[in-house]
Amino acid sequence: MPDLLVTGDIHTLAPPHVMPPVVEAVGVRDGVIVNWGSPGWVRAELGGRVHEIALPGTVLPGLTDSHVHVLWAGRRRDRCDLDGVGSVQEIVRRLAAHARRQGGGWVEADLNAEAFDLAERRLPTRHDLDRACPGGHVVLDRKGHDVIVSTAVLHRAGITATTRDPEGGRIVRDPSGSPTGLLIEHPAAALVRRVVPAPDLVTRMRWIELGQRELLGLGVTTAMDPAVALPDLEAWAQAAREGRLRQRAVVMPLGGDDVTPEQVAAAAGPLAAIAPARLRVGPTKLFLDGGGSLGTAWRSVPWPGTKNDHGNQSITLDTLRAHCAAGLRGHGVGVHAVGDAAIDAVLDVLEVLNWAGDQPYRGTGFHLIHGYLTPSRSALARAARLGVALSAHPALQWSFGTSLIGRLGEDEAAGANPLRAWLDAGVLVGGGSDGPGGPMSPLFGMWQARTRMVQGRDEPLGPAQAITPRQALTMFTTGAAAITGQPGHLYPGGPADLTAVDVDPLLCDDEMLRRARVLATVVGGQVAHVDIR
Repeated sequence: MPDLLVTGDIHTLAPPHVMPPVVEAVGVRDGVIVNWGSPGWVRAELGGRVHEIALPGTVLPGLTDSHVHVLWAGRRRDRCDLDGVGSVQEIVRRLAAHARRQGGGWVEADLNAEAFDLAERRLPTRHDLDRACPGGHVVLDRKGHDVIVSTAVLHRAGITATTRDPEGGRIVRDPSGSPTGLLIEHPAAALVRRVVPAPDLVTRMRWIELGQRELLGLGVTTAMDPAVALPDLEAWAQAAREGRLRQRAVVMPLGGDDVTPEQVAAAAGPLAAIAPARLRVGPTKLFLDGGGSLGTAWRSVPWPGTKNDHGNQSITLDTLRAHCAAGLRGHGVGVHAVGDAAIDAVLDVLEVLNWAGDQPYRGTGFHLIHGYLTPSRSALARAARLGVALSAHPALQWSFGTSLIGRLGEDEAAGANPLRAWLDAGVLVGGGSDGPGGPMSPLFGMWQARTRMVQGRDEPLGPAQAITPRQALTMFTTGAAAITGQPGHLYPGGPADLTAVDVDPLLCDDEMLRRARVLATVVGGQVAHVDIR
């Protein structure tokens, strides 16, 4: 394989003692950057046979998404498309049409709409799904937390009016006590997920490939896939063995009350040696609470309009402590913690487990996930002092900002996802999308973090929490990469991962960034995506 000379307006984002901020060319050998400078000098230094690539636009280090469900993004292609639905009636029509095209079997879909988004101002019930697919098995996934299922699925799972709510979850019932089909949070959703037929290994590998392809088109060269169920780890391992990973992947095995640290270690351990340049094991993922737009985040005060509903605690604190203790000896832990009570609980556990001077957790993989619902000032300060990072997802605020206003009111919703407050406190913040569902583009995430715009509004929500262009770019490069365990800037000896975009994210205005597109994506010196429009 010949050496590679890459030319362009290359922004390294490296510290000055490592590389200049902007270079004209980099030399690449075996997928690794070996030198930089003027094109002529780099070419001469490489010597021998050299292949040349001129990248257009502004060239950045490959973008990183610190929290994106890659396999789920690919899985979307096989599911009924419910994006943009405006009514329960439309959901019924789309499900029925999908079932006809599919010709039988289970019908699955991702439903990201809230009751506020639908004309009927309610979510569909099992009766609606039965109308769409009479006698059929229908499962609507609600952001990986809740599910809505048809009557046939309830019967298959053995859920009746007498079934008790599992700890940390809830079976929603009608006035007569009969299940409506909505099961809230993981412990309840698990009652039906265990009866859904599992896809085979080939299908899951295809989903990984499709998800990676979509992300490469968005300029993402490294993606950390959270909440990877232990059986799905084998799909990642086999895809790596067969050389089918075109993007760098970091997988976060899913732990929980029923998945011990020992089980996680046994399932994830073998992955490390398969293809370390393309597949790495990241922190264990835990779900401690629910979601803000779902009304299930764990709060210190009750949710508005309820008597004493503080949200859901999805796992026990004993489970949280056990996995965090194991994470000290391994790759760390990322904890889904949306509400302020959940954030405090994580920090309480970590402070007791390992207090050894300033920032003991920095660079260890320990991080909060989401952390967007009114964290206290003391929580911000404690996270900074402990060195606990935050994986933040600005595009989510764009998607569900109006839903938060409906649940919390304008003032409290405006304080959600307080990126500026986290950064001002000195916390390492890495950007992610939490896709699929909302927009997965890092450029879109940067735009939302800069503008605080949300879907369905002409005015920003909480503009005081907007961040600067440099902070927004850092979130999806060095910030996100640090959470995955990488530098995120260009450096000699580092991977030749590059993203070319048609704007300079540091200099362009907000509207230009919103309309920006990725022109090319390079992973390990190999062009993985080109947009030639």
